Amino acid sequence: MTTYKRFYKENKLWYIDLPEFLEAKLGSKNNLLMVDGADTLLDILSNNGDDVTVEFGNERFHGYTHELNKLKTGMNKALLDEIGHAPVNYGAYYSVTEIADHVLWLCPVTEYVFNGGYPDNIYLRVIN
Repeated sequence: MTTYKRFYKENKLWYIDLPEFLEAKLGSKNNLLMVDGADTLLDILSNNGDDVTVEFGNERFHGYTHELNKLKTGMNKALLDEIGHAPVNYGAYYSVTEIADHVLWLCPVTEYVFNGGYPDNIYLRVIN
């Protein structure tokens, strides 16, 4: 099963468009920041634009273009504090198979999106 989510750039920062997370009062907009390599991937997927919709899931699907493989848990607290990400206690790092040496970090909102836990693999493709 896959899902579609929009990502947008505001004041040079990327966010996932997840109003249901905010409406449920699970966190603030700063929980939805895409940082530490995730922002770079979104720049690539959007062709350096300000908006992109991505289909993704934890199982391979027809037409996926990028595969993310979980490497480890952790976080760069200094970077998160500098950027203004909401306080978190953990996250997970993923390598991007199709982009040599590219590693990105995903925050605990990933667990919300995937209904609990960090998938070992995430497959994705751009919709627009």
